[in-house]
Amino acid sequence: MKRFLSRLFGLLTPGVRDLLVVLTVSYLVVAIGSVLRVYDLYRWLALDPSAVWKGYVWQLFTYPLLPEGLINFIFNAIAIIWLGRQLEREWSRWELWSYCLLAATGAAAAKLLLSSWNAYPLTGTAGIVFGMLVAWLRLFGHERVMLLSLWETTIIQAGLLMITVGLLLMLLATGWVDTLVMFCGGLAGWLYLSLRWKLNREQPGQVAESGRIRRLEL
Repeated sequence: MKRFLSRLFGLLTPGVRDLLVVLTVSYLVVAIGSVLRVYDLYRWLALDPSAVWKGYVWQLFTYPLLPEGLINFIFNAIAIIWLGRQLEREWSRWELWSYCLLAATGAAAAKLLLSSWNAYPLTGTAGIVFGMLVAWLRLFGHERVMLLSLWETTIIQAGLLMITVGLLLMLLATGWVDTLVMFCGGLAGWLYLSLRWKLNREQPGQVAESGRIRRLEL
């Protein structure tokens, strides 16, 4: 097991590795508190719209630290590892973290706007995963990928399929409000990347044929 973990962490890019460590430690701390019943981090860190309006504004940024459950944590961690490694080929560690924070904040803003339909506290990293999926589509959309080792397709088609499946699973598990809320993390990422592409194109003296700009021209 030690050797396996060593090889796994060796394959991870720095930004993804650090993000995964933070999420894993957070999950363990939350689990220990719940099992021993000595503290409840959900009360302080989950995004509760009524608490945010009372001044608990840090919940807009801390809710992704709280997993919705073990299975949810595992699947989202796998998605972050797979997508994050590819995104960090184009971005620095700080760019990746900033983008994840942007996606999480976009979902948080949507939760506040839709709180009258669902006021239950929000947790989980689905907003970040949707944001990463959108970035994967924008940056690598015209490349090809083997899907489940069964057939070759474009990343755009694979990504749209993954987003559709993710939305359907969330819809069955959490309802339409939180599904839409988390999807807004992806929408926030799309708007950011579109604005970034536009600004890059408008800057004088920039070489429009650079690799990064070409990847954003989808």
